Amino acid sequence: MNNMNEIELNAYFDQCLEQCQAKLKLLGPKIQPRSAGSAVELPIDRDELNAAIMGSGIVGFLEGMTRRNKRIVKNTYAYADIASRVLFSEKVARYECFKKLMFATGWTQYLGAFTQYKSSTSKLTMDNVALDIVHSAIGGVAGPAGSALKVVAGKTIEALKKQPDAVKLFERHAIEASGANFGISVCKQDDDAEVTMAVGTVRYDTSANNTKVIFVEWNSSDVEIYQGKALFTIHEEDLRKEAECIKFLDDLREAIFMEFSPV
Repeated sequence: MNNMNEIELNAYFDQCLEQCQAKLKLLGPKIQPRSAGSAVELPIDRDELNAAIMGSGIVGFLEGMTRRNKRIVKNTYAYADIASRVLFSEKVARYECFKKLMFATGWTQYLGAFTQYKSSTSKLTMDNVALDIVHSAIGGVAGPAGSALKVVAGKTIEALKKQPDAVKLFERHAIEASGANFGISVCKQDDDAEVTMAVGTVRYDTSANNTKVIFVEWNSSDVEIYQGKALFTIHEEDLRKEAECIKFLDDLREAIFMEFSPV
């Protein structure tokens, strides 16, 4: 659980935003502007489909999510993801920053951990690793909803295999010099419009060739994998700092979002 109060979270958000903007001004964007010829050509994101890329995150939405709540999920997650990656390279510090920025935008956390991931097999793919982690996070959701979220997670990853442009956009954000950092999330909305999101975060380090993240086979001995598991909830009335998140993402002029369908 988060132990910072709202005033402290607001101050943390503002401090991170200022530092992030200053650092990006010096470094320039990692991704070409949308207008550049080399940028990925993306459809307009209208929050109409039930899966999306959001920076280095992949999200699947259970049927019944409103367009408004999908937009809340994508904007807050993408901001927290990108800002934490800009500010921190060390894996634990980055994960903690991501969580605090999620809290600062109004999410409440019920479960969270960041530990080393141990594979039980000599061969693995990162999509299977990520599904294993997010399934564990979904374990905090009781009853049929938890089972439904696990189904959505699997369908989202299967659908992504058929979306090369979405994979390209995702990997452009996820790949780093020594490995990759990414997340898989699934969301549901209850009868009171409260959103629950299970997040599985994967960080791996490797000295091997690293041009692809998921849907490729790795030797488990070639990668050191860390996992983060969190279960967040939010209601629109508790949302904070939305305008700041949107402006930050718009000012990047990067391709960040892409919708696709898990059907």
